[in-house]
Amino acid sequence: MDARAVAAAVATFLVASPAAGAAAGGEVVVRLATDPTPPGVMWTYAGLGTPFELGSPSTAKTVSGLADGTYTVAETAAAGRPTTLTALACNDPSGGTTVDRADATAHVDLTAGETVTCTFTHRALGSRPGARAAQLARRYAPILRLQGGERYRPLRLEDYVATADLRDGRPPHGTLAVARPTLFSLATTAAPTYLDVRTAEPKVRSAGYPAIEQELESTRPRPTVYFHLAYQPSAGRIAVEYWFLYLYNDFYDAHEADWEGVTVFLENGAPIGATFSQHQGRTWIGWASIAKSSGHPIVYVARGSHAEYPGAGRYSIRVCWTTSGGRRCAPSPRVDEARGTGATVGPTGYDLSSLGGVGFTGGFGSGTYILGIGPTRDRVTDPRRRAEYSFPFDEVRP
Repeated sequence: MDARAVAAAVATFLVASPAAGAAAGGEVVVRLATDPTPPGVMWTYAGLGTPFELGSPSTAKTVSGLADGTYTVAETAAAGRPTTLTALACNDPSGGTTVDRADATAHVDLTAGETVTCTFTHRALGSRPGARAAQLARRYAPILRLQGGERYRPLRLEDYVATADLRDGRPPHGTLAVARPTLFSLATTAAPTYLDVRTAEPKVRSAGYPAIEQELESTRPRPTVYFHLAYQPSAGRIAVEYWFLYLYNDFYDAHEADWEGVTVFLENGAPIGATFSQHQGRTWIGWASIAKSSGHPIVYVARGSHAEYPGAGRYSIRVCWTTSGGRRCAPSPRVDEARGTGATVGPTGYDLSSLGGVGFTGGFGSGTYILGIGPTRDRVTDPRRRAEYSFPFDEVRP
């Protein structure tokens, strides 16, 4: 090769290649995955130059031209938001990258020319349960027998939240904090907040609730039942909790949102009984006395109040309420109709989903009203903030 050919080859090499002594830049890809989707809120990421945000509709960011070295990518959320990061993983071809989910940080070890992808996964209701927990929940999932004339079905939590606005203060006079919140933007602070269903109010505009329910059912015809497992290793016990959220409690005590539940208790792997939520607490029933079909407990749901009963019937009850004068209880002039004359909703007819994560610290609904009494100071709280959720075993009876 003559001198001119050698010079041309060298020039071509220099144009096509990095300068001598320089390394090709690497890149980091940050991805956001959420459940449910879209979250409707943003997360901020720092450590790769100028901080950036991800959220709907932008769920990925690529930062290129990075020099070799270690980069700490840190995720933060707005103050007062629940912690919902359930997984953090990085794909690093050369290895060396580590993650710390508790601190929501990835320590990226970047080498020349490689691409490291880190995915931050958020699930509003906490980590998904293991296979054994899900199997237990399916094994004892209840059969709901509704009363004829019942207007409401168990809802998905995110669908309920979608009907409401988040307000600061105490109902019914709070100020708007977040219009159309999501599970990712519910408060976890000590300040009073509540979810107020739009376009309807108990006693005043209660006719609006059936229309809202019909719209929700048309969008998602299948009801949702939530489950949660609690453990008492010292006694060999497992509590399989089932929770139902109804849009409206249409009874003597009227209020938005109605959380009810049934818990099946196992001891050394065998069922020993269950508790049924009713107006002033729960009722324990031994397993032998519970009506069952293929091992699934049958639950009779009272019309309007959605109280849970182990047998069909009409039940006289009492209600309690709190006003400025204190706590009072009295027999209700209405009875619970729970004869199972309406629809039957079994495990194949609803979605079974785990209930976990950080509970909403505010109240569900714009207040409770007692017929002939008026508004009270009572509120509906998130099940995840209740003792019967975290440790239900005090309800077990011999």
